[in-house]
Amino acid sequence: MLIYDKFISMSSQQAAKPCLIFGEKLYTYQQISERVNLVASHLAAQIKKGDRVLVKLANPVKALLHFFAVVKAGGVCVLIDPAASVEVCTELAKAEQILFTITEDFVLPAKTALLPKITEADLFLGALSSGSTGMPKVIWRDHQSWVRAFSFQSQLFNLCANDTLYLAGSLAYSANLNACVHMLSEGGTVVLAGSSMPRTWLKEMRLQNATAIFMVPANYRILLKVLTKPLTGINSIVSCGAKLDHSTAKALLGFFPNAAVVEYYGASELGHVSYLTGEDLLTQSQSVGKPFPHVKITIEENVIWAESPYLAPKYRPKATVGDLGRVDGGYLYLLGRKTGLINTGGIKVIPEQVEDILRECPGVADAAVAGLDDSVKGQKVCAWIVRTKKELAAADILAFCHKKMRPHYCPQKIMFVEDFPLNANSKVDKKRLIQDMLASRGRL
Repeated sequence: MLIYDKFISMSSQQAAKPCLIFGEKLYTYQQISERVNLVASHLAAQIKKGDRVLVKLANPVKALLHFFAVVKAGGVCVLIDPAASVEVCTELAKAEQILFTITEDFVLPAKTALLPKITEADLFLGALSSGSTGMPKVIWRDHQSWVRAFSFQSQLFNLCANDTLYLAGSLAYSANLNACVHMLSEGGTVVLAGSSMPRTWLKEMRLQNATAIFMVPANYRILLKVLTKPLTGINSIVSCGAKLDHSTAKALLGFFPNAAVVEYYGASELGHVSYLTGEDLLTQSQSVGKPFPHVKITIEENVIWAESPYLAPKYRPKATVGDLGRVDGGYLYLLGRKTGLINTGGIKVIPEQVEDILRECPGVADAAVAGLDDSVKGQKVCAWIVRTKKELAAADILAFCHKKMRPHYCPQKIMFVEDFPLNANSKVDKKRLIQDMLASRGRL
């Protein structure tokens, strides 16, 4: 099976069904299929099988259309956030031998050519993953590494052809793209958020009768701020990208009483690794769940390793992304990322563990923790706090921390912010938090 097979085998009934909705525009399966095939036939005259193509388009429907067209033409598509700079795109293209970039001013070749034969072992995607530098890391994916998980995603996430999935976030983030492609492979409808504002999300969900939502925890926390009553028409809530904290999970279960609330842990390199559902989100709130079907998880020197059919080709048959963890009672627990440890005076601090404790502090809505360079200790533990009570002071937070953790783990600097900046993957951009703090120092 290929990621676009649903377009090929669609019935006459499905042809007229809504495929994508963005803003006030609705596109049927037939409209998208015809456009994809047309663009693919022109691209086939310009590229050969295996060529890499970068797609940088602001309109998500247009970006998705060109994504499918590149793949059907035999190319390997790299979707990048439209906000990415020219310099980043140029450097990425050079480093990854990308043939050309499709931007707003791209002109299709006048000629057309026959589409090549594609197999499930062929590469189709260059997924961008956050690297240790400003340059994204590219993970090359083949069809089988995605489609083999689709049936289990449908089952575990409570999704089917009758669903309308609301999707907030850039399609350059591979988890969002995966959710979108999976829903289309089921024959369902995908509504792409027309704004980054939660009130707009809520309005669009109601207008389009959404039955499912896919977001990262940061976006769910924003959405929950504007919810005043339960949404009973939602039957699926899926979260990934970061651990759902206990209070957010509890709120989701309360505001979406008829939904299967699921979070999963995975990575661009590994695909789906584990999942957690329903009441387990509360009773096993520190866990990321049990192994996803056909995934074998092992812990070697505190590092999580995964063996599964969902691994990217380069990482088979067994791989790790350096996450630390443990398995207890069949549940996987994340302890942070090996490369993200804070070394303060020789003591190794795991930021995620400090964040979990900070979120338990009364008056704290969310927390982010990172290490700041220090000439004496090597690094200091710094915390950025979004608070629900303006009167909450740094001293109050420190007093709470000293009761809950060892002294070296307590934040040595606390900053209050209105909200967290997010990167292209909709995760908290800690580099930006540090940069903004250092820049504000320079202005003082």
